[in-house]
Parts: sequence; structure tokens; C-alpha cells
Amino acid sequence: MRIFAVLILFNSLFCTAVEVSPMVLSLDPTKPQQVTYSTIHNVFNREVAFDIEIFEVDFSGPEPMFRYLENSPVWVFPPTLLLHRGESQRIQLRWVSEAPSLDKTYQISLVEQPLSNSANASEPQLTMLLNVNLIVHVHQESFLPDLVVEKSLCSNYSCEITVANNGKGAARLSEYDLTIYLPHQKTASFKKQQLKASGYDVFFAPESKQQMLIPLKDSVNAEVISPDVALSQ
Repeated sequence: MRIFAVLILFNSLFCTAVEVSPMVLSLDPTKPQQVTYSTIHNVFNREVAFDIEIFEVDFSGPEPMFRYLENSPVWVFPPTLLLHRGESQRIQLRWVSEAPSLDKTYQISLVEQPLSNSANASEPQLTMLLNVNLIVHVHQESFLPDLVVEKSLCSNYSCEITVANNGKGAARLSEYDLTIYLPHQKTASFKKQQLKASGYDVFFAPESKQQMLIPLKDSVNAEVISPDVALSQ
């Protein structure tokens, strides 16, 4: 088994050289004929070549882990890319296995491969090879999340909240209204999409725990242990 946990690091470095749209896709495993697409555009001043590798994302630990798959249930075509300067290529993705017992997430990694430059073969060359990643969420409509707040602690201008998803379906914080009940009948409330609009969202994979850090408009005077927290759709 090969564990790979650093691919995401390269996305911010690579986005000015290769454009990917969209970078997050969804597949319904109960619809095997469903195909989804993403377009890769080369804005390098040179040719780029990629091999495609697929990883299953495991959210069961404190940090996501990436398990390389030799035989992936997500089919990607073409499996290799060669893009000239300014050229685009559309890749297609499809689910090709039995439906899983809960929602899954996969990372599709485009791993750049070295290309020989015959015109300057005698000259020393140094080229930084980088990767770019797409995320595929495999979701069934019949699978629902079951979010449970396990811990909460507020101090100064923020609250740390640990949420467990005990359901089979994935969810995102931006799909919920969030209310934190503070002392002296005070509340901190956030509507759906409100935190996402400020650049913050949390993905709750099935059978996993995530810690949220929620900002407060006003500071709490003293540490508040286990304030009530409500997540509602």
C-alpha cells in the first residue's frame, strides 16, 4: 500500500501554469452511465505531459490520508496527457464498480512527467515537475449525514467545535445554519453559506470527525466550556 499525503501542497504553486475547471466533481455510483468532465489548459511556455494517478481519501484519522489505487473504481480517460503550449484537453470520469456502502472521496492527481528536449540535449536542464489535483465526491442521494456535536469550547474571539458525522452521507458546514448559545442569553448565529462567503467551509465525510474554528464578533469575557451548539438544515 502506498500512502500519499502531500499532493495538495502543489496546487497553489501550479495554478498559474495549468488551469483546471472544475477542480471538484461529483459522481452518483448508482448511475454507471453518468460521465463528468474536467478541462485541463496548459498556460506554460512549454509542452507538459501528465500521468494520472488515483487516490482514495481516508478521513478516519485527525488528518486526511491518501491511499494509492492500482485498480480504481473511478475510471479516467485519457490516462495520460500531452499538452502543447496553450492547448486544452478534456478528461472524462465515470464510476465503474459496485456502489459503495457510504459516500467516498477520491483525488485524481495529474503527475507531470519529464520530457526530453532533443534540441538542447547536450545542455544541462533543470525543470521543476509539479502535480495538480482534482477531487471527486462519490455520493448517493439515499445516504444522509448525521452530524453530532461532541465538544465545544469558546474563548476570546473564537469557538472550537468538534463534530462527528455518524451517517453514511457526506455534508458541508455551508449546508447548515449554525448557532452557538453563549452565557447571558447571547448567541452567535451564522446562516447557510455565510462562513463560506468569507472563505471558510468544512467537509464532513461519513464516519469521521472534524474540528471547526468559528470566529466570534465579540469576545467572551471568560472561557466557556461546552456551550450548546445547534446545526440545522
